Amino acid sequence: MFKELYNLRWGVECFYGVLKERLKIDNFTGKTVISVKQDFYATLFLTGLESILTQTAESQLFDKSRQNKHRQTVNNMVSFNAIKNFMIELFYHCSPIQKLMATLTEWFIKDPTYIRQDREVPRKKSSARVSLNYYKRIYKPCF
Repeated sequence: MFKELYNLRWGVECFYGVLKERLKIDNFTGKTVISVKQDFYATLFLTGLESILTQTAESQLFDKSRQNKHRQTVNNMVSFNAIKNFMIELFYHCSPIQKLMATLTEWFIKDPTYIRQDREVPRKKSSARVSLNYYKRIYKPCF
């Protein structure tokens, strides 16, 4: 029963992981209350915008991978990067919106990720030294 309940929460937990790890929601640009709120709401706006913009690509990938063993979905890192690269065009309409949406959808479909049901991967414990080295020299956040 708890496994089913935890499975229902998994989408929420993954969303928190995207906010905290990939978008670095705790890395604020200022020290005032207003700047912290602005960064927080901008990150939430970005995730909402990403989910709206990727709907067409999600449906195309779903139809494309219907016969496959694993269902394909849009890779969040690819979609956040595409939105970051096309942010000016998106909000200032430098190019026709239909052409821009087609270009974004192509970017979203280019490198999908796979959903693997009932996958269990054992976690590896790493030392504090290895973790520190990873975050100082290897890890590259999305923004």
